[in-house]
Amino acid sequence: MKAMRLADAKAKLSQVVTDAEYKKERTVISKHNRPAAVVIGYEEYKRLETLEDMHESRLLEESLKKGKFVSLEDAAKRLNFEL
Repeated sequence: MKAMRLADAKAKLSQVVTDAEYKKERTVISKHNRPAAVVIGYEEYKRLETLEDMHESRLLEESLKKGKFVSLEDAAKRLNFEL
């Protein structure tokens, strides 16, 4: 995974996107010396989205089996995920 400043990413956006799409390279973009975003290819994004959906489905199945519903907020807390 490579990292670059926002100003550099703006100047090289086409290359950053090409690297994400074809080389499967992730790029962390920093703003004011702090990580602000990550550029990934669309296929990787869809794969991560599918994994997230699968995980959420498992949580729901577990809750239904126990007769207990887990709210989105509770699930996010358990996953240390900020909504």
